[in-house]
Amino acid sequence: MTRKLFSFIAAIFCFVPAILSSAAARQNWKGDVLVTDDGRMVGRIVATSSPIFNEKHAIKAIDQNTYLVEWVFTARETVPDARLEVGFEHASPATWWMIPSVSYNGNQWGQGREPKGARTEDGWWTFSYRRTPIPGAVYSESKDFAVATWSDAPQQSSEDFSCGIKAEERTTTHRLLWPEEEMPQTYTARDHFEKGWQRSSAMQAGEKRVISMYISAVPVEQDHRAIHVFLDTAWRQAKQPKIKTPGRKTIWDLGIRYFKESLWAEEGSYHGFSIGLVLDKDGKWIQRPGGKYESGWCGQNISVGCSMLWDYLQRGDRTSLEKGLTTLDCWANNCRLPNGLFIVQYDAVLSGNPCRIDACNLGTTALNYLQAYNLAKECGVDRPQYRQLAYDICDFVMGDQQENGCFGRGWTYDGKCICREGTVGAFLIPALIEAFQTCKKPQYLKSAERAYNYYVEELRRDGYTTAGALDTWCIDKESSISILRSSLMLYQITHRKEYLQDAIHTSYYLSTWLWHYDEMYPPEDQFVREGYHTFGATSVSVQHHHLDYYACLWIPQWLELAKVTGQKQWREKADAIWKNCCQLISDGSLMLNGHLRPAGSQNEAYFESSWGFGNEQKGVPPIARSNRINDWLVAWPGAFRLETIRRTNKKL
Repeated sequence: MTRKLFSFIAAIFCFVPAILSSAAARQNWKGDVLVTDDGRMVGRIVATSSPIFNEKHAIKAIDQNTYLVEWVFTARETVPDARLEVGFEHASPATWWMIPSVSYNGNQWGQGREPKGARTEDGWWTFSYRRTPIPGAVYSESKDFAVATWSDAPQQSSEDFSCGIKAEERTTTHRLLWPEEEMPQTYTARDHFEKGWQRSSAMQAGEKRVISMYISAVPVEQDHRAIHVFLDTAWRQAKQPKIKTPGRKTIWDLGIRYFKESLWAEEGSYHGFSIGLVLDKDGKWIQRPGGKYESGWCGQNISVGCSMLWDYLQRGDRTSLEKGLTTLDCWANNCRLPNGLFIVQYDAVLSGNPCRIDACNLGTTALNYLQAYNLAKECGVDRPQYRQLAYDICDFVMGDQQENGCFGRGWTYDGKCICREGTVGAFLIPALIEAFQTCKKPQYLKSAERAYNYYVEELRRDGYTTAGALDTWCIDKESSISILRSSLMLYQITHRKEYLQDAIHTSYYLSTWLWHYDEMYPPEDQFVREGYHTFGATSVSVQHHHLDYYACLWIPQWLELAKVTGQKQWREKADAIWKNCCQLISDGSLMLNGHLRPAGSQNEAYFESSWGFGNEQKGVPPIARSNRINDWLVAWPGAFRLETIRRTNKKL
């Protein structure tokens, strides 16, 4: 069987579950009640009932599983503070539910103090639609059905609304509320809440207000795979804005400039790159004075070292070769431990105070050093220590691996595991697979597959991954990139279709963090003034409600997935992510927040809702924020763009 034919058959196989689900989901409306052909009740639409308003609604079929309900409320008299609510009452208790990017089955995992459950003792949670990647999206599963609801993105602030879920003992109600509110509290910073708020909107006698809700209902599927159906529909509805993006060569050149001109650091034995720039008390850009040097995660020294070598191969710039090798040599020569572990924070080397060796940095370091060895060879330089230290890391984690396949989350220098909870250990899997492909040592592949099975089973069972971001302890998206990357690597090695299915399912989970729309703000808003678009951004975690560019790292996987399956949505989403992450990169003349930004720099966080940190306003409705773009010019966004370019292009 040819590879082309095999890929076509695999693509057809991947579509089969959705086709079967759609065929099995035959249903119809009896008045306001949605029932199946065999008479089972899925749920019913509900709305504000008040003598103050005249309410009419219409139901329109969008496809075999999706309906659009439009309510028209007409004020019978002048209403100084109008409040309207519509919803779909799922006729069963929820066995699992989600408000994408906000709450995954109530956020019960982890030590963070983000919103927990569907309610507090003071009432049911409501969240601004701006916190959700699909406007006001709510999803719930019962024993028989999976239901999703959402709305259209507002085009003006008067249309802003909120969403919520009432997960009760016998029913589950998906809610849309107008005007916008966040009650009974509003989540304003990590683990921090303030008093809830409700925007006020008057309606004059005879004035109309239209509220729309899309309802998707399909049979529930194993491993929460019913989310695929509504996410497919939501993406087909997505309206991608026109974002002017610099060419890849320009992006590359600016990235190299930023690392060379602004982030190069020499301190004692250290020669490499800083973690990023901050403003000092006089408003001048300086390299961050603490937590300065990191091998992966925010610092990305080893990845940047690889990009410097690739830059030399592309353009023959010897300063890139020198800085790349100097960086890689510095870390390789000073951070290896006798037991195979690697010091991932160079500050610890300089200070003599040991750091925690976390799996996120460790796995990234090993993977990038294997690539660094090959790039150095192409540059005419032999660095066997690069490859060996990666093998040493792999050997250590194999020896520390649990019988069930679980890796550690972090270790002390002497190899004692600090914690194993969460998905962070999955960051080590791609390094083991890459090591196997390099030396063909079967133990590496066996260890990788055991770990993969452990972590992917958590995603299948729980419907989420956890604690990839090192500054959180919660449900997040970052750790799932390692599952996606590993599934495609294992598929290429084994051609087993279950790995391809896992890659698709993981990609749908990642899609629950991906902004499917461009949020609208008033003309005076900072996003509007600076021309920033939310479409294609991703939220960080349920503990950190802001947007960033992390999704840039999985662009190569979605391009590969589109090629293997023939499903164009993955290429479309990859393109949306790339355009998003190329916004507001300074060319050396960009003035933001009153400060001129160095060439190639870009900040980390964009505050689309009422959540923030630093000097951003708290406790105000999202529309009232004055400062949405922060001033932390961290290394990782530029490093990820460089890595994505070299992984997806043979030449600049």
